[in-house]
Amino acid sequence: MTAALAQRAAPDPLDAAVRTLGDGALWRLVNRRLIAKTISELSWEEALRPVETGAGGTFELPLDSGATYAFRGRRRIWGQIAVEPASMTRRAGGAEGPADDACGFFVDARAELGADAATLATYLKELSSTLLADMRVAAANSGMDAAALAALDPDRLQCRLEGHPKAPANKGRIGWGLEDHLAFAPESEPTFRLVWIAADRERCRLSLAPDLDEEALLEQSLDAAERLRLRAACRAAGVDPDRYVLMPVHPWQWTNAVLPHFAGEIASGRIVPLGSFGDAYLPQQSLRTLANADRPGRLQVKLPLTILNTSCWRGIPGRYMAAGPKLSRWLADIAATDPVLADAGTIVLGEVAGAFYPHPVYERLPDGPYQFHEMLGAIWRESVERHLRPGETGVMLGALHHCDDAGRPLASAWIERSGLGHAEWLERLFAAVVVPLYHFMCRWGIGFIAHGQNLTLVLKDAAPVRLAVKDLQGDCDVVDPPFPELGSLEPAALAVLPKRPAAHQIHDLQTGHFVTVLRFLSERLTAADGFPEEEFYAVLARVLRRYQAANPDLAPRFRLYDLFRPTMERVCINRARFRIGYGDAAQRPVPELGSDLANPLHRFDPVRGEPTETPRP
Repeated sequence: MTAALAQRAAPDPLDAAVRTLGDGALWRLVNRRLIAKTISELSWEEALRPVETGAGGTFELPLDSGATYAFRGRRRIWGQIAVEPASMTRRAGGAEGPADDACGFFVDARAELGADAATLATYLKELSSTLLADMRVAAANSGMDAAALAALDPDRLQCRLEGHPKAPANKGRIGWGLEDHLAFAPESEPTFRLVWIAADRERCRLSLAPDLDEEALLEQSLDAAERLRLRAACRAAGVDPDRYVLMPVHPWQWTNAVLPHFAGEIASGRIVPLGSFGDAYLPQQSLRTLANADRPGRLQVKLPLTILNTSCWRGIPGRYMAAGPKLSRWLADIAATDPVLADAGTIVLGEVAGAFYPHPVYERLPDGPYQFHEMLGAIWRESVERHLRPGETGVMLGALHHCDDAGRPLASAWIERSGLGHAEWLERLFAAVVVPLYHFMCRWGIGFIAHGQNLTLVLKDAAPVRLAVKDLQGDCDVVDPPFPELGSLEPAALAVLPKRPAAHQIHDLQTGHFVTVLRFLSERLTAADGFPEEEFYAVLARVLRRYQAANPDLAPRFRLYDLFRPTMERVCINRARFRIGYGDAAQRPVPELGSDLANPLHRFDPVRGEPTETPRP
């Protein structure tokens, strides 16, 4: 067979994707699942108000548009309704049929959501992109049960997950078409090389860990032969290594943001294009984070993408770059020397290097939209593999509540494989994950926005043993006013971290973790395995109280960060989008607050009668 015939005979990914989109049954399935998720989450956010109509968990959702959605479901411990997708019907104009048009649902509910036409139309664009990606995930996972999914390589597993559990349009990716999804989205499991540029040192801000130099950094992305090829390209372009920094750019970002916006820098010779080099990378759930596919365990690279996804433009801010390696080293030293964290084996995935190239004109508009300030940069981050002990594996925490087609979460498969009972497995989970996060806050005044993508759970024999935290630049904050313990952090690093009062910082754990991760995990373990949510939170309460009893010197801080108070704030991320629309702003959008939530930890607290507020220490 000639090369031309072989090329024609090879399967075309675009054709295959189009064929997948032509699967009507699969299309209706992903639409039903998305409507069920939307009703559940927007009802929890108090934007929609279903009415229970009879015994057995039957509900109706009448809308001002005249449409009514009926379904079966069960109200869970946090107040959300777990909706059965197959049970949903839509009545309108005297006709009734299955509810399997997700975009149509949002048009039906427009009045309740308070969205103007422009906002809703753009949201439907995000929703359509999400459905496209959901089709590909559902097709890839078809026939795989929870045990088979849990057995996948952890980097590949990230390509098979449903995404952010709170956001209906969680794969919005405004700016990408189908070919971009195929080339760069995780559900396509693509691998690709990075584009490399030489950036003028007078403009480019480079920060390295003390034990890392630029050649060692290059070695993490390029083997010896590729480094030679890159050096040859530098010589051919007249690049002086004393004048230029070598940095990678995401291929999509190079074509769609850097070339058009930084054309003047390229024309002036301050940015020199060199071409594609080095190892192939695999995109992870966050899109911007890329794992080395050729040499697993090497540094991961986080690169900006000027697309709107899950409410935000996915760039990389430059203000944290200089402090990143210093902050990483300081946090890693804490994890290694603090008795509680060291005993738990907590890992900090260091951000060992950062590079940022500000746009020469947009930086003169500090109050301009933030997307224009975050277009060209890179963060190099440790992979969890380099920290693992024999027999351990690291999985993204958000994988725990991902379900197979039968509704069984991956956590159920790991629990079964471990040989432990649910309560013992969960006790180990909370001791490995929640206790270190809470201790970082109470002892050090450090908060991590602890959602399912920012945390890696380390398993051994399928049981939880340790936690790895990441995304230290931007998703880490400190208490204000600072605790004395923060005095050991270099002032320059402390200065760039977000400062939040304790009453707000506690939501890194309550909203970022309990509501965004555990709320869905407890619901799905109940639905799939019959494990009661009441026992789930009773186990969590016991683990936290046991930790508190073992650290009596922190009692004032425990009252400051009170996880057991009767109520907590309901943070609503979806309602904010419908309120603010899609206009550009200098800052990322701020969620809205709903009515207070009843706190399950208060209900199952084994210790009662403690004060919930005292003056700070």
